Amino acid sequence: MTDPQQPGRPLAEAVDIMDRLWSYSGWEVTQTHRSLAHYLVEETYEVLDAIEADQPQHLCEELGDLLLQVLFHSRIAQAAGQFDVDDVAAGLVAKLRHRSPHLGTELDGPIDVAEQERAWEERKALEKARRSVVDGVAMSQPATSLAEKIVHRARTAGVPAELVPESLATLSAQVAAAQNALRGEIDAFARRLQTAEAHARAEGVEVLSDEDWRRYLA
Repeated sequence: MTDPQQPGRPLAEAVDIMDRLWSYSGWEVTQTHRSLAHYLVEETYEVLDAIEADQPQHLCEELGDLLLQVLFHSRIAQAAGQFDVDDVAAGLVAKLRHRSPHLGTELDGPIDVAEQERAWEERKALEKARRSVVDGVAMSQPATSLAEKIVHRARTAGVPAELVPESLATLSAQVAAAQNALRGEIDAFARRLQTAEAHARAEGVEVLSDEDWRRYLA
């Protein structure tokens, strides 16, 4: 744990390091939001892996990698004169304060969870002023989770069950089955790779050539 007497200091240092890296006009300044997008996705999945593995130290490390993406994208925007990391943090603070009215009271004890959720959703709805039930849905997410989200939004808005296309459920099930089958094949191949590497190391081979892979993977 960091020094409780200096909360936020490592975070400020991380911002400073990002600025210093940017000042060298190296690889960092050649990047764009789009070129970094796949790193953001990868780091998010690594955070999820750490959560599933129930490994606090690993989770801490992966959250740091995810934080780097926040700092990086903010620095790119800063260079373009759009916003900086302080704007990102200020926006989050404003959102939390608006959606959590109890923060502006003298309340210091437990609060009613149902009331908290109701206030959050009500104030969120006021902020967004959405004209459609599908506004705000991340359309770039995987198809199965996208289908689940759209159907949930539709049902929450009162769309009768019979008006939700059955094909959504059918295709989602088919895609999920295909994904599970693919994951099984990937897991099996990954285990073969690990076994081959372990056998190679046991025989003193650290860097495997084409022939080594053929030998140990056979």
